[in-house]
Amino acid sequence: MPDWLTHSLVGWITGKTTKQEISLIVLGSLLPDLDKLSLVFNWILNTRTEAFFLPLHTPVGAVLVACVAALFFRSIKQAFLPLVIGIATHFVVDVIFFEVGGGLQVLFPMSWETWQLDLIPLTDYDYMITLYAIIASILVYLLYAIFKKKGRRKIVF
Repeated sequence: MPDWLTHSLVGWITGKTTKQEISLIVLGSLLPDLDKLSLVFNWILNTRTEAFFLPLHTPVGAVLVACVAALFFRSIKQAFLPLVIGIATHFVVDVIFFEVGGGLQVLFPMSWETWQLDLIPLTDYDYMITLYAIIASILVYLLYAIFKKKGRRKIVF
């Protein structure tokens, strides 16, 4: 499963290429992993809380969290879209790289069935996913620096 650095870098690349608010897209790309709060609550309460936090890592749960997060910004409408774009990048990366036996509950709350594409199987070299994201981020940054230096306003990919 991709780590937070990978999700952040993919969110940054998406923000850079779509010319949206980068910080909100990166925040949105990390929102679905709020289900990791169950680890803290398991330790504090000495009980299992995964079932309570698991819906946060579903599209419906993550969008609801984005709705609540958007309330903390001056313009709710302008904050909500980049947050949802970031959430979408998170789930795209998760569906592509999910480990065997995992998956994404796309149809929650109607179904707990998991879906995955298994395009890139995870192995003992899971750090390679993060390395690829770092390389892609550097390339995007360099492309933008080159085009900005030459005075071009738009980059067409």
